[in-house]
Amino acid sequence: MSFGILSSTAAAAQSPLAQFQSELLHAFDAASSGKRINTAADDPSGLAISQSLTAQANGFAAASQNVQDANNALNVADGALQTTTDSLNALNTLAVQASNDLLSPADRADLQTVANQLVQQINSDAQNATFNGTQLLTGQFAGATPATPATANVTQNASLAGGGNLVQNVSASPTAQAGTITLSVVSTGSGTAVQSSFTDSATGQTTVQSTLAQPDQTIVVNGTSVSLGSFGSGDASDTATVQVAGAQAAGTASSLNVQSGASEGAVTDFTLPNGSSSGLFLGDLDLSSSASATNAQGQVAAALNSVGNARATLGAQIVGADQQLNADDTASTNLVASASNITDQGIGAIATELTRLRIQQQISIDTLNASNDQFGFLNRFFNIGA
Repeated sequence: MSFGILSSTAAAAQSPLAQFQSELLHAFDAASSGKRINTAADDPSGLAISQSLTAQANGFAAASQNVQDANNALNVADGALQTTTDSLNALNTLAVQASNDLLSPADRADLQTVANQLVQQINSDAQNATFNGTQLLTGQFAGATPATPATANVTQNASLAGGGNLVQNVSASPTAQAGTITLSVVSTGSGTAVQSSFTDSATGQTTVQSTLAQPDQTIVVNGTSVSLGSFGSGDASDTATVQVAGAQAAGTASSLNVQSGASEGAVTDFTLPNGSSSGLFLGDLDLSSSASATNAQGQVAAALNSVGNARATLGAQIVGADQQLNADDTASTNLVASASNITDQGIGAIATELTRLRIQQQISIDTLNASNDQFGFLNRFFNIGA
């Protein structure tokens, strides 16, 4: 036979002791992990908010890497175009050298060989400008561009003795042929006239117009209208040059697309030019005559202008990418800090909480021990539990 005696003091000590034990374990979890929220039960709404902020921070970090890749690719493209610029400058020098009637056929052949090699180098630079296996300067990322009509510009003009210039005005029709128009004042049996010729950019062939032009006349050469000034006998041997660029069809290429933000649809488009000789409308540069060399100068000048504009665009995009990179990094850092403020446990606070709980746990244990001591004599006297 056995019986027990329930102590109200012991019962009162056991219940808080179990609670303190649970709270102490929870506090140890927070102290060891450094997190205030270790399970969803710790703070349901705080957990949801912190996870959302963390996802956004990770998204901005990934977007930052995307923008960095794009920035690096743009710099690769710009470096390749610098080499292209060097080749174009060398081509321009050759074209100027070839504009000399004193050159022998062998001299021109040598100049042409070097020019062909430089054009080949330009194509190689465009093909070899790659980033992670993706070609950058082949035109695939040139973006959509509008169609442009043919244009004509006076590249060299002569001042007339009677005032004004030999070429007063030029206007290219939409279908004007690309090439160089050369105008020369020549003496005739009855006065002076203008002899015009046209050098085709596509073939390099020069055609002399059979009809001589008179003062103040407007002539049309392969689709380009040229208005002449009031030249006279004092202007004999004066010359002028008009460079005609052909019409260009609309471009339908796509842009280089990277996600630059954490949200769906936060995308930045970058454009990269076609750096090949065909993309620069160089065609077959012909240095076989002074006329074709003059035309080559015009082609090279247009290509240099195109590359210069392309590099300016790349530079602007690089600056924009740098700014986007900074914005993404800042956003990611701030979001991580915000999530941390919700989930992280303060060292001072948890240290204080652990001290409080351990003191209260010890008080409960001491109270329970005291209660057991009070009833210990009864256990011995009645042999309780035997």
